[in-house]
Amino acid sequence: MASGNRYVTRTKPSGLLATSTTSDSAKSVTKSYYEAIVVDVIVDHFHPQYSADGYNVGMIKVRIFSVHDGRDDELLDWAEPMDTTIQELPLLGEFVVLHKFLGNFFYMRKVNIAHRLQENSMLKLNDALNNRSKKLSSPTTSGNGEIESEPHQFGEYYKPDSRVRPLKHFEGDVLFQGRMGHSIRFGSSQIDPSSKGMAPNLILRTGQAKDVETDACTSDKIFGLILEDVNKDASSIWMTSDQVIPYEPTTINVGSFYRSIKNPPQQYDGASIILNSDRIVLGAKKTHIMMFAQEEIYLNSFKNTAVDTDSSIILTANIDIRNLASRNIDNIADNDYTISVGNNVSIIAENAISFVADKLYFGSVTGDAEPMVGGTSLSKWLARLIVTLMGTPSAVLPWVDATTTIVPLPVPGPATAAHVITPVGPGLLNPDIMAGLIRLYGELVLPNPGQSIPTAFSGAPFNSGDGFVKLGNEVPEIVENNFKTGKPTVIENNTWTLTDNYYRTV
Repeated sequence: MASGNRYVTRTKPSGLLATSTTSDSAKSVTKSYYEAIVVDVIVDHFHPQYSADGYNVGMIKVRIFSVHDGRDDELLDWAEPMDTTIQELPLLGEFVVLHKFLGNFFYMRKVNIAHRLQENSMLKLNDALNNRSKKLSSPTTSGNGEIESEPHQFGEYYKPDSRVRPLKHFEGDVLFQGRMGHSIRFGSSQIDPSSKGMAPNLILRTGQAKDVETDACTSDKIFGLILEDVNKDASSIWMTSDQVIPYEPTTINVGSFYRSIKNPPQQYDGASIILNSDRIVLGAKKTHIMMFAQEEIYLNSFKNTAVDTDSSIILTANIDIRNLASRNIDNIADNDYTISVGNNVSIIAENAISFVADKLYFGSVTGDAEPMVGGTSLSKWLARLIVTLMGTPSAVLPWVDATTTIVPLPVPGPATAAHVITPVGPGLLNPDIMAGLIRLYGELVLPNPGQSIPTAFSGAPFNSGDGFVKLGNEVPEIVENNFKTGKPTVIENNTWTLTDNYYRTV
């Protein structure tokens, strides 16, 4: 076709069959139906005779038996599909039945002459009915004048897969089967060997299981029958009213399988809907995705189960909420984290419980009138007081070293003689008081065995052996989540009305 503007009219492609005897190149047709073989199909815009607006998509070029015998392919007629709602365009070489209405040929769906699911072509029949005299003189003929055999082409790219098998039919079933291993079964519970009734079911499947031709087929021939396999088919939906579906969850060997569910099903029976595929995506463009159950809603996976939202996550339970983990449970918030209960709060740990903050409050929310005492620091201060009372104040000028577990006991100093004033002058400190102060000092200087590295002055009798506090709290290393707030996509009104441009034909 020449370049530039193309003028397309809604007419049949050239070479249509004449309806009268006025043409010398055509035969008169008076039958009510016609048997024909498919020679060409307009599938999409890549076809050389595709109209610019796609009007002729689905039209096929046919060779009508007893009418087109010996005619070149270029002079054959075209036929239009009988129905536009359910379409199955035939392959090259397949057999169709034509009807004529208003001067045009219309074709029905392919005729099952070869009983093959993927193609029903009459291989090489069109070549045999083509202009034989022209072919005998063409370069494709052999030296003895016979036509050379070439592989049959079903189309530009379609190739049947010999592994795809037709479905087994049960009495009363209605089956829709595609060429590539997809199907819809309007069937019954007869497919379940344990079922004694005929409860209705609907099974949608795409992608026949890869090994059924050897494991689950009634025959290793192309006519062998198979059943849908909810576990092995690539993607399937099983909708049943009363039968057992032999479904095996992919997480059946996970250690957490059925751990949290109280009443796990022993089999998938009764009325059920099961979707099974490599990936399942549910999307709601405008409002909600909602799940309701009379009993439990259960999620289980080999890896992570995540819930992300740009807003809030709300968990509400009339009884209990339990968080169980074999390793860590991390609750992280960029702002406040509040635990409010109507009864008790119990925090239990086999090792340690750590509270780290700029300020820690016990017994109030913001009250800081009573600061907490550090046990080791108090022990040091009391030790310094004892040393001062024993007459050696110069020994307490530096802070008492607490990096060692061995601290010598104090001895009375020269100021002991002037410790008290009597009517007759300075008096000595009572030896019993001196001995008592030394014993008290000995109790203060003890290390605390509960520490990871026991240090002096940490094991006084009033110091806890398993509770510790730091006078200057550590600054926690908190990394903010820095959530990015997304912007919802604006969905345009997708309601079609008769005034929309989509429906305009002029």
